[in-house]
Amino acid sequence: MNWQTKTIIHTGLLISCLSAVYSQDSSNTFPCYKLDGTEIREVHSKITNQDYELIVNIPYSYKQNPAKHYPVVYFCDGFYDFPLLSEIYGDEIFDKTIGECFLVGFSYKGKNLDYGKLRMYDYSPTYMKQDNRTGGAPEFLNVIEKEFIPFIESTYRIDTTFRVLGGSSMGGLFTLYAMFTKPALFNAYISISPAAGWDNDWLFRVEETFHQHRSEFPVSLYMTGAEKEFADRPAFLESIKSLGAVIQKRHYKNFRFEFRVLDDAYHAGSKPEGYTRGLKFVFEPLLQK
Repeated sequence: MNWQTKTIIHTGLLISCLSAVYSQDSSNTFPCYKLDGTEIREVHSKITNQDYELIVNIPYSYKQNPAKHYPVVYFCDGFYDFPLLSEIYGDEIFDKTIGECFLVGFSYKGKNLDYGKLRMYDYSPTYMKQDNRTGGAPEFLNVIEKEFIPFIESTYRIDTTFRVLGGSSMGGLFTLYAMFTKPALFNAYISISPAAGWDNDWLFRVEETFHQHRSEFPVSLYMTGAEKEFADRPAFLESIKSLGAVIQKRHYKNFRFEFRVLDDAYHAGSKPEGYTRGLKFVFEPLLQK
């Protein structure tokens, strides 16, 4: 496999976005908050020559069940959303609405990183002349397929028959882009408040071409929009709703699809409900088995 890795294993996760240090004075420093059962795996991509971090949540029963293999939920913006997904995961395991799985959040290695710039490039499927930080999604999807997934599946005991990809906003756009361009790479997709109108409705044209070439689509898709996405950009929600209506009317065979506009929710604040409902939806077929 074409990768180089360095492993950092913690008793809990300790990175800047997940830890806080408080002190009343220089002599009284409180301990950091950590997430137990979490590892950071470093992967150098030979495709992009970029150093990435995969933030990995280990299933609770992993050590106690050495013969068991677990599915994986991969998701964008791990540097922002890993604490949120970890909390949702624990709640849903308690409620028995999902099965145990790995969570793998995509992140980047380095200090003082501009996450906004990095994610904009990696999650945008086309190049926009007015913003040269765009257009890296084809390469990044290649990184996921040929480097991230093989690394995770060779490092841990993975059920390779069930993979999920999720993302919000630009990550939601990337999730839909992956679904329409490499639909067999994942079994299920969660797209929260996706930037569906990107590049003059480019995604609508991709979906139209996709539909012309197939009638069967054996994946699950959970997609949401927020009722109050952006006060100054009403077209953002309208694009999501329009895309949802287009997908709904296709009636693909073996396609599970649920679309929901989340009441009284804003763009970033819709992620807790969106991921909670989305994980439950995509895991339903596994729980039925």
